[in-house]
Amino acid sequence: MKKLLPLLIFLAGCTIQQETSISTGVHPDAKQVDLIVPEHGMADPHAWVQNDTVFIICGHDESWLGRGSFRMDRWEIWSSTNLEDWTFHSSILPKDTYIGDLPNCWAGDICERDGKYYWFFSNRNINTGVVVADQITGPYRDELGEPLLPKGIVPVHAYDPEIYMEDGVYTICFGSGTYYMATLAEDMMSLETEPTPILVKDDEGKKMGTGDKSTLFKRDGWYYLVWGSKYAMSRELYGPYHYQGPFLDGGHTSFFDWDGQKYVLQENHDISAFYRGASLKPVFFHEDGTIIIPENDRWFPGPGRPFRFERSTMGWRSLDGSTIDMQEGKLTGTLQAAGATVVSAPWLYTDLQACSQITVKLKNASPATQMEISIFSRNQGADFWRTQTDEIDWTQQTWITYPIEAHDPDFRSYTLSLEEFPDLRQRLMQVGLRPATNASEGTWEIEEIVIE
Repeated sequence: MKKLLPLLIFLAGCTIQQETSISTGVHPDAKQVDLIVPEHGMADPHAWVQNDTVFIICGHDESWLGRGSFRMDRWEIWSSTNLEDWTFHSSILPKDTYIGDLPNCWAGDICERDGKYYWFFSNRNINTGVVVADQITGPYRDELGEPLLPKGIVPVHAYDPEIYMEDGVYTICFGSGTYYMATLAEDMMSLETEPTPILVKDDEGKKMGTGDKSTLFKRDGWYYLVWGSKYAMSRELYGPYHYQGPFLDGGHTSFFDWDGQKYVLQENHDISAFYRGASLKPVFFHEDGTIIIPENDRWFPGPGRPFRFERSTMGWRSLDGSTIDMQEGKLTGTLQAAGATVVSAPWLYTDLQACSQITVKLKNASPATQMEISIFSRNQGADFWRTQTDEIDWTQQTWITYPIEAHDPDFRSYTLSLEEFPDLRQRLMQVGLRPATNASEGTWEIEEIVIE
C-alpha cells in the first residue's frame, strides 16, 4: 500500500432530537453519520476513547471487485476529536503477525493495560491472535508469535474477539453460534481461566444461537450482549442473557461513550457486502433499559440501492464498447462499439423484496434510441457467501430494453418496474447497463441510478 499522509475527511453529522420522556441519558445534539470514511472499504470498526480523541481500528476490504469471501488485507487506525473529521494514522499488516501475507484480517478489538495497547484480531474464522504496542497508533508487535485462541480451544470457531474490562479484570468473549468468555492473564497473551460457554435464552427461555462478533457494554447494572442487529441483556457478565429483539440495523458493532452520549459504530454496505463502510449512530434507551429503535433506522445505504457519483465511479466499470470515467459528479463514457456494457460492483446484497423499480437518470448524446438493463440476483442459501464469486457472463443474462431519446441535450429519468425482470430473486448482486445500446459513436452521461 502506498504510504498515506494524514487524511482529513469531513462528513456533516445530523442532529437528532429525542424526547427525554421516553428515554434516559439522551444528549440533545447527538450526531449521526452514514459514512465516516466514504468509499474506502472500511469494515469491522472497533473504538477506543482516550482523553478527547476516539480511535478506531478497522479491517480493510481488499477490493470492490469482491472476488473471494471477505478478503481483507490490513487493519487501519483512524482517529477523530469531533466525530466528523477522521485522520488516518497507520496500518497493521498481516505479514507482521503469525498470519503471514494473507488477506485474513477479520474482526478484533482494542484495549489498554498498564500503558500498553493490545489489538486482538481474527485470522479469518480460524483462530485469534494479539499484538502489542507502546502507543495506540503503533507500531504493533506480535510478541506471542502464535494464536492466543487456537483452533479447537472451544467447539466453535475461535474468532471475533471482544474485550470487556471491569474492576481491573479483562474478559475476552469470542466465537460464533455460541459465545465463550474467559479471563485474560495479566500478560494479556494467555488465559487465566478456561473458556466458559455463554447461554442466551429466547422468549420461551430456550437456548438460542447467536451470530458472530459479539460486543459487550454495561449500563445501569445491565450487561448488553450485541451481535449484528440483535441484542440480549443480563444482570451478570457471564449470563444467562435474555434475548430482547432487534438492535439498530447494521453489521458488526462497537460501542463508546462521547460527551454524555452512547454511540455505536456499525459496519454497512457502502459499495457492497465485500467493500464496506462504517456508520455512526447514537444509542437511546427506554426507562426499563431496553434499546429504542427509531422508525427511520436503516442499514446504509438502504432501503434500496442508490448510485450517485459524487466522489468516484463507485465500482462501476466498462466491460466493452465504451470508455468510463467520472466528470463533475457524473458517470460518463464515449462509445466505441454498439452494445457497450458497463456494470456495477458485485455483491451489492440489497434486499430486492423491499424494492419495486429502477430509475436511470441519463443524458444520451448519441444516435441510440434504446437502453438495456440487466439485474443479477440470488437467493440467500447456506453457501451464499462461498459461491458465485467469479465474473458473471453478461451475455447469458436477461436484458430488458427501454426506449430513450436520441441526441438529448438534457438529463432524463427513465424508470422501469422490477416486475419486468423474470425470476428476480431475494438479493440484488450486480447491475448491468447498456446506456446506448444501438449506437457505436457519441457519448453518454449518468447522474444517478436508483433502485428503490
